Amino acid sequence: MKRLLGSGILAAAVLSLPVLATPAVAGPASAPAAAGVTVGAAEPTIIARGGLVFLNGDPWRPSGQLEVDVINEGGTTAKGFFVLRLPQGVDLTSAGTCRGVDGAERTWLCGGAELPAGGRRTYQQSVRSSAAEPVFGVQAWGSVAGRDAAGRTDRPTDFRINWPDRTSLRLRATAGPVADGVATIRVRVTNSGSFDLGGYSLNVATPDGVRVTAPACSDSGRMNGVGCEILRTRTVADGATDSFDVRVTVTGGTKTVRLWLAPVNRYTNKDTSLTLRLAGGGSGGGDATTPPPPADPTAAPATPTPALRSCPVPGRPAPRTAWSARRC
Repeated sequence: MKRLLGSGILAAAVLSLPVLATPAVAGPASAPAAAGVTVGAAEPTIIARGGLVFLNGDPWRPSGQLEVDVINEGGTTAKGFFVLRLPQGVDLTSAGTCRGVDGAERTWLCGGAELPAGGRRTYQQSVRSSAAEPVFGVQAWGSVAGRDAAGRTDRPTDFRINWPDRTSLRLRATAGPVADGVATIRVRVTNSGSFDLGGYSLNVATPDGVRVTAPACSDSGRMNGVGCEILRTRTVADGATDSFDVRVTVTGGTKTVRLWLAPVNRYTNKDTSLTLRLAGGGSGGGDATTPPPPADPTAAPATPTPALRSCPVPGRPAPRTAWSARRC
């Protein structure tokens, strides 16, 4: 596990979105003690360190694993807990060993296993973005702090949470002829970006007389009844192509359907949308060099991306990852 080894003060840097706050970094002198800390002469002997979190998968609700190491630096066996704080816009997907701390917003007390002197226990917590709209290329900070059974709590150390980056994704599709009221659309989605893609959606806007029968349409409600959202959660490696068939029923003569990749604010390229003609006895093909897609009728107004840090701040230790190597 990549660990942030430097001991730091909680940085409450969060996203500037309707559900998120403006970034702010607390200075060393002003950082609060962890919730419920017991002040005493004895130094805390239970410490905790959190690893870098990459959110991925469903682009509307990307999730990832937070690994927390709890370490007993004392000379005797002791129970090791940790206090977890998450920024606005990030939630636990399951409580596990965690329970909320009374009077402390977005703060949990977790763990509790007995640790021998010098022992260590690694906990995995699943976290997920709770931003109202898709967020790309930004980051926020959470913190963990070790705590013993007597309530003595170490100073918090922070960890970074990365949302997925924007990328390029190319759409190609061809439509077979309508036979007995059914047509098959062969879809090819190529990851033309530089990293693996954890999930995307194909939206199919359908006029009267056209209905998607396979794959199953999601029940997210994002299409507002004007078509079908097909959520693809499989990982598509950089340079790889995700190919699949979309089956539609067609009644009432020749029809046209529009297909586009979503979320539309993630993609940096233009060939993410095309229009197909569905007719009996022939075939329709999507233009390989389609013009820029029109505005998505189902999409909410774009939220400006805040100017958050994309690289570690001087004085804040951070692991050298493939992500940071590309961006920094």
